[in-house]
Amino acid sequence: MRNMKNVKDFTAEPFCLTKVLDTIQSLTATCSPQEKVIVILGATSTGKSSLALRVAEHFNTEIISADSMAVYKNFDVGTAKPSRAELERVPHHLINILDAEEKFSVGEFVRRARPIITNLNMRGKIPVVAGGTGLYIQALVEGYELGAGKSLVSHYKRTGNLVYAAQIFGLTAERDELYARINQRTAQMFANGLVDEVRSLLASGISPTAQAMLGIGYKETVEYLRGNAMLDETIAKVSQATRNFAKRQLTWYRRMKYIKWLKIFDALQRREV
Repeated sequence: MRNMKNVKDFTAEPFCLTKVLDTIQSLTATCSPQEKVIVILGATSTGKSSLALRVAEHFNTEIISADSMAVYKNFDVGTAKPSRAELERVPHHLINILDAEEKFSVGEFVRRARPIITNLNMRGKIPVVAGGTGLYIQALVEGYELGAGKSLVSHYKRTGNLVYAAQIFGLTAERDELYARINQRTAQMFANGLVDEVRSLLASGISPTAQAMLGIGYKETVEYLRGNAMLDETIAKVSQATRNFAKRQLTWYRRMKYIKWLKIFDALQRREV
């Protein structure tokens, strides 16, 4: 893969778990009239879930998933959903809450996430919001609401302030490193049984056109099972679609100027994330 520049326009510090924990600790000690929240975002395959687990365990708190695919029951392998053991280690919210045919929107995410954040703050815990669906996170922390004519109005754009006292971390990497991680993750999903998962979902009566089946990895695997592609070709298509998705994620994050970016390349060498 040819050498590429760092992710455009992102100035990122080298990832350091100790600094992350210290920064969050300062948030816990801050007196604020606002509810508090920790956010961990980034492109797919940057280790968001792993870091969220470590942070949540360290601060004895809970995780709110900001992933538009993790909401679906039985869609596990292709969504890289936390394992059963990980879900037992730390309570997770907004995972496995919908059937495949149901639709989920940014408005529904915010409607469900806000009371969870309030409840955890009332219990003395700062929730960790973790995921890669940038619109969900932006709408949550910027306070998107429906205005006149059903247009979205941003509290942040109106006032210059987020609606939460927040520490918002973004995980990033050099582009070639990110793409290598995506390719590796895609291969691992197929090795972990993505084809069998999709075959089982279809056999259970779930339509190939169901909302959840339109996710990356699932729609391509459906075509493979229909005999329209070879397995190697399917894996390559999923990798390419995921890389394209990562580009769209990074483009979206550029509008969120309050993100504290952390470069994960060095962390990979130390296995911190």
